[in-house]
Amino acid sequence: MKLKELATQASLSLSPTQVELGEQYISLVLKWNKTRNLVSRNCSKKDLIEYFVDSAILSKHLQPGKIVDLGSGAGFPGLCLAVMNPHTEINLIDSNTKKTAFLIHAKNELGLASVSVENSRVEDIPKISDENIVCRAFKEPINLVNCLVDKISPRTKIWVMVSSNQKEKILNFKTAYWTSEISKVIRKKRGFLEIQMT
Repeated sequence: MKLKELATQASLSLSPTQVELGEQYISLVLKWNKTRNLVSRNCSKKDLIEYFVDSAILSKHLQPGKIVDLGSGAGFPGLCLAVMNPHTEINLIDSNTKKTAFLIHAKNELGLASVSVENSRVEDIPKISDENIVCRAFKEPINLVNCLVDKISPRTKIWVMVSSNQKEKILNFKTAYWTSEISKVIRKKRGFLEIQMT
């Protein structure tokens, strides 16, 4: 299924420019993955299209403000969110230098001027002031919160992309689960766990 077709079926509206950038980004991931292990070697173009649309859908849930993508890897969801929100400041953070090299190359190739890339471990970041923290396949929610609890403010929302309804109970935090619109289309469990200080 093509990117535009899957997005439409998942009730995601993409402009011609967003479709073009999305396709260009997916091609970059496929090309670099041959030598850099950005994602699983078994990942197909179909899988990447699903990742892109699912990541782009997350933009519907975010609160206004800056975004930081922790453990950004190949750029899911950070670069996808940048395609959807070209004027929003988005910081992509990863400790793997090969992956940050790809992220810098991709953001330049796609002309995403509002994106910055940082080669760093989350544990080494003193404070995170962004309104939205996003991540996919990075840490278990409870471990992520434990890592961030002294770095964020109550206004920050943490969004974890998950493959099942994880009803996490985290002390001093409220959580909510949102099913991704892509779930019914691809017949796989996909959703977003929203976490915020109480």
